[in-house]
Formats: sequence, C-alpha cells, structure tokens
Amino acid sequence: MGKASFVGEQSFPVGMWVPPPASEISVERYKEIRDGGFTFVIGFREIEDGEETVIKALDCAQANGLKYLVSDPRVKNLALSELSEMGPLVAPYAGHPAYMGHLFFDEPGAEEFERLAALADSYYAHVPDGLAYVNLLPTYAKPPMWGTDTYADYLEQFLSTFKPKVLSYDHYPLLMNKNKPDYFSNLWSISEACRRHGVPFWLFIQTLSFNGKYREPNEAELRWQVNLSLAFGAVGIQYFTYWSPEDWNNETFGEALIRKDGSRTEQYERVKRINNELAVVGPVLQALQPEGMLVCGDKPEGVERVLPSFGPVIALEGDPVISGCFSADGRPDALFVVNRSHDDPAEAVIVFDQAPAVTIRLEPGEGKLVRLRGADGV
Repeated sequence: MGKASFVGEQSFPVGMWVPPPASEISVERYKEIRDGGFTFVIGFREIEDGEETVIKALDCAQANGLKYLVSDPRVKNLALSELSEMGPLVAPYAGHPAYMGHLFFDEPGAEEFERLAALADSYYAHVPDGLAYVNLLPTYAKPPMWGTDTYADYLEQFLSTFKPKVLSYDHYPLLMNKNKPDYFSNLWSISEACRRHGVPFWLFIQTLSFNGKYREPNEAELRWQVNLSLAFGAVGIQYFTYWSPEDWNNETFGEALIRKDGSRTEQYERVKRINNELAVVGPVLQALQPEGMLVCGDKPEGVERVLPSFGPVIALEGDPVISGCFSADGRPDALFVVNRSHDDPAEAVIVFDQAPAVTIRLEPGEGKLVRLRGADGV
C-alpha cells in the first residue's frame, strides 16, 4: 500500500478542518496549531476574503512547518468545458512551500466521480506533486446520498474512477446517548477497499457536539476514535473541527478545540496529548503493512473477516479488544491492540505459539503497540 503522507517523509499526517477565520490568521495562531500536534490545515472560507488571505494562511503555515490545503469552490464547481481555467485557479498557490493541494469536494455522490476525475487529471497536469483532496461520505449516509445501491459500490466506483492518491472519509460515531452501530463496519469497508486498491486512507475524528444529536467526546472517546483508526490501518488522522464553527445551513455546533472568541477549550489539551502519542506510534505503523485484524470477544458488527492467528500469535484472550496486525518485508512485525471500550479498562492476554503469554492492560480507548520480532523466532 502506498504511504504518501504529503507532510514530509518523517511525519504522520495530522490534519484539521475549520482553521482560524480570516481575522485570526497569524503566525502565532498557526504556532498554536503546530503546538497542538497538527501537521496540516484544511482551508475553509479564507478565499472569501481574497487570494491574499489564502496566501497569508500559507505563509503562516510555512512559518510553523505546516502544510495547507487550499479550499476554493471555483475549483470544485468547474464544469468539464471549463478545464482550461484550472491552471489559473491553482497557479497563485501551487508554488508556495506550504502548499499541499486543493480541496476538490467534501462528501460527493457517485454521480460526481467522473467529473472530479477529469478535474483531477487537469489539476495534476499543472501540479503533479499536489493533492486533489476528496472526502467521502460515511456508511450512515445511505443510497440516495451515495448514488449507489451499496456502500461497497460507492467506494469501488470512487477508487476505480477517481483513483485518489489518498482516500479520506468521515464518520462521527458519538451520538448523545449511544454510539452509531456501524462505526466498525465503516472502518472495515474502507480498510478493505483501500487494501485492494493499494491506496492509503485518512479519516476524521469527532471533537465536538453538533445538531443536538452528537455529543462532545471526552478524552477517552477521542483516543478511542484515533486508536481504532490506527488499528484498521489509517495512515492519517484529521479532526472535525479545530476552531468552533458558526452555525450554518441549519446545522448547530458546540465548542471544539478553540472557541469562537479564540480561547482554548479543554479539548485542545486533550487532543494535544493524543497527538503527542500519535507522533510516536503513527510513523511506526505508517511504515508497516496492515494485514488484518485479531479480535477478542464478539466480532464487531460489520467486520466481515478476522484472522485466526498472526505469525507467532495464536489468540487474544481476556476483555474485548481488537488488534491491527502489521507486517514488514512480508513477515509479521507488530500488533496494535486497542480497548474496544471508551468507558472501562481492559486486560488482554496475547497468546503465543511457543513463547510465554503476555498480558497488557489498557485504559479506556487506549491502544498499545506490541512488536513481534523475536517472539517465537519471528
């Protein structure tokens, strides 16, 4: 699987959407982003204040070693008869050292894929090293939004038609009084489709309450989302949202990492702690090849296949956990074992074919990396 990170060879991509508004764009604000453990920014409405505002954001990103995805609806809305306009639209930004790519579409239906593929071809003719970024719908969007009968068809059509450098999607699992039942299913579907096509995937983490239906995550729930994503093979993490958005389009939003007045919420420090953990384990997993899952407890709904064993590991026992299995050079190399609960601690036993079993203890939502080289002669 390709592991293009777009943020530097040694960095694990950690992005966010809804950056500081135009009036708050500064080197200091972007330092705050960097200090929170982020590596790239997805633009939002900066273009509404002119190209110079986008350039200012790029400059502030560069000053802090960040990359920046430009959001310009004119690119998203280009018709096939207007492809000649692509070059002039991206030219003001494409040569900037902080430039990462352009946001092409957020949550398209399948009817958009062929047009977006043509736009991407035109874009890459001008910016071969850039990223034509598309973020896909979740499983709970359903057929009228996907534009296909099944989610598997939606993913297959996108991967076959658009041929992304990286696949991004969102799925916000934390409802007011329960979790969405298809969170694991969505992770499974994405990871399997991307494995078949050799495409890396990123996804969004829910940081705030919104629409009166979704709750504000606590730290364990944030960590649970991130670590499950890593276990399923994600090689990029993105947060929805960073700055607290204004209500729009009949949607209402709580507080994210930064309040509307620019002050930090508790979520900033929580995410910073998680991103510090991510900076350690992320690059390790990014360099490995995901091979599938081991499960202790009932198989999560929607996870269609689990491994019976992995290298020297013949079983997981104990409390409900799930483990991503990773190889290097075709040989079993590591497990990333995650507590399936964000409420209760877990104790899991890794059973080896010949070596003594290993017991690990996991706090709610916690994940631990277990290297296998040397175990049972691997």
